[in-house]
Amino acid sequence: MSRPAGIDPDLASDFKELGVNVAPEAIASKEEAFDVWRVNWKTVISFVTLETQWRVVSGHAGLTWLGLDYAAAAAVFRGRSHRVWQRLLSELRIMEHAALEILNAERPS
Repeated sequence: MSRPAGIDPDLASDFKELGVNVAPEAIASKEEAFDVWRVNWKTVISFVTLETQWRVVSGHAGLTWLGLDYAAAAAVFRGRSHRVWQRLLSELRIMEHAALEILNAERPS
């Protein structure tokens, strides 16, 4: 069984200040850890590098995460070959899709 990594307590506090309620079970303890396969390491690091490159809108229901800003992502990774960028983008989209399911999970009304 797998489960998504939780939100750290500091981030949960930031969300609360924005009016977004985070379910207590989503908040990760400091001891939580997970392994990353070596083959996925570059993609994970790239995904974390893009943490400020998300498109998000705010409405009455709170935040809605739209996805990564691909133009900004391309700028971050400028200089890589087209083939490397296409492979990385494909892998990032897999992570983005999984993240969007978690970030946009049904919110309490």
